[in-house]
Amino acid sequence: MKFLSLFAITLLFCCCQPAVKEDPQPQNEPLVLENQADIDAVKHLIEGSFQEIWSDLDTSRILTYHTDDFILLEQGLVWNNDSIARYLLEEQKRREEVQYQRLNRFDYVRSVQRQNTIWVAYKNYGTWIKGSDTLGTAQWLESAIAIRETDQWKIQQLHSTRMEK
Repeated sequence: MKFLSLFAITLLFCCCQPAVKEDPQPQNEPLVLENQADIDAVKHLIEGSFQEIWSDLDTSRILTYHTDDFILLEQGLVWNNDSIARYLLEEQKRREEVQYQRLNRFDYVRSVQRQNTIWVAYKNYGTWIKGSDTLGTAQWLESAIAIRETDQWKIQQLHSTRMEK
């Protein structure tokens, strides 16, 4: 009788267990491998955007680098393409008065590609100079999300946190 009870319990336990099937590719893994050329293109996109938009103060280049729905999250503020353009116009006036130049440098921390989206984390270093004089420096820890629109990469979102020097 004990044997039959033990056999029945074992049979019941085995029959009630769901079938476990190994998924050859977990759902949270990218469907394509990272493409170094794409990663490099996005890094170049980030560097170009900082040069042409934030250093050169060129409002006409915003949509070259940003998607139409771009947002920048920085120190509790939300910027979009229009608010960036307004800021650049004001900064152009200050530059005319002071005659400074902004230099940028980047140290990349990590990048991840998921199909047509690339996320990049990096440290951004800004230096403002006038001639041979350094007027100021700043450091940010940032991340960028870029998406492929048609055949080109564009930045959809930046997130920026000011770092202590």
